[in-house]
Amino acid sequence: MTTPIDDLCRRFGFVTANSLAGALGVSRQAAHRQLSAAVAAGELRAEGQARARRYVHAVPWFEFEIAGLDEDRALDQVRKELDAAFRGLSDLEERLLVYAFSEMVNNAIDHSKGQRVRMRLSIRAESVELEVVDDGIGAFASVQGGRGLATVVEAAAELTKGKVTTMPSRHTGEGVFFTSKAVDWFELTANGLSLVVDNDIGDTAIRVAPEAPGTTMHLRFRRPPQRSLQSVFEAWTDQFEFSRTRTVVKLFGLGRDFVSRSEARRLLQGLESFREVVVDFQGVAGIGQAFADEVFRVFALQHPGIRLVPVNMVPPVQFFVERAERARRGPA
Repeated sequence: MTTPIDDLCRRFGFVTANSLAGALGVSRQAAHRQLSAAVAAGELRAEGQARARRYVHAVPWFEFEIAGLDEDRALDQVRKELDAAFRGLSDLEERLLVYAFSEMVNNAIDHSKGQRVRMRLSIRAESVELEVVDDGIGAFASVQGGRGLATVVEAAAELTKGKVTTMPSRHTGEGVFFTSKAVDWFELTANGLSLVVDNDIGDTAIRVAPEAPGTTMHLRFRRPPQRSLQSVFEAWTDQFEFSRTRTVVKLFGLGRDFVSRSEARRLLQGLESFREVVVDFQGVAGIGQAFADEVFRVFALQHPGIRLVPVNMVPPVQFFVERAERARRGPA
């Protein structure tokens, strides 16, 4: 998860006790204790003395001009600089890291419309952490414009489905989806929002984030990884085709209740390219007849080859889902 220390370092290149105290609304002494703990953990390095002291990330940043950049060249340079750490990775760990690095840097190259991209990689005994930052228009604004969506919130929700791309001739739109499923923690921050996928607890959320230029992608996985890249692909594919997805209902509306057909249509957009769709109602307190009818009768009848699998339903949700499914099947 991106922290206030990370935000300040990203914006200014360093953090001070005063700037952190202001960001957190705490005393300078409390901020200094946090900074000292980060130094002790090897996350920050102190420079200067007394009140002139500032703190920078102990893990180096690698920065590249986007024009003419190839993700393989960026990876080769990072690998050379961190050779000893890379050599300590298992085959499973290296495959996962190389896939995530390549997909996220390639997204910055092809979609950000920015000038520069930088990345930071921390390989510790217990975990691997990667951050990729560009100075472009922002991932959610890019998807919003490319797909004609009303808001960046809708764009963030769309990315959770998979197969979402603004360049279909060059990309399948699968990179963010599979990367977010393969790691323990995935966070994509842009345009005042953060899309967070926490696979430790099986939850996906969209949160308000500080406004900042560009896109920040931040991920982490434990060593050894909890899942292999191959197992993630197999869970969402059939005969080598990306055919399954999970759409999280709570990301496509305001509040905890979903009642309208327009909310249902936002949820369903783009799902016709899959053969199985898990409709996850986690965190949804209730739905209306129109919402359920649009998803489980109208859409289901229009796309008989798609299997809809509703999960995590509370009783009021289950009532309307089952009612719509009975209406689709017709009289017994």
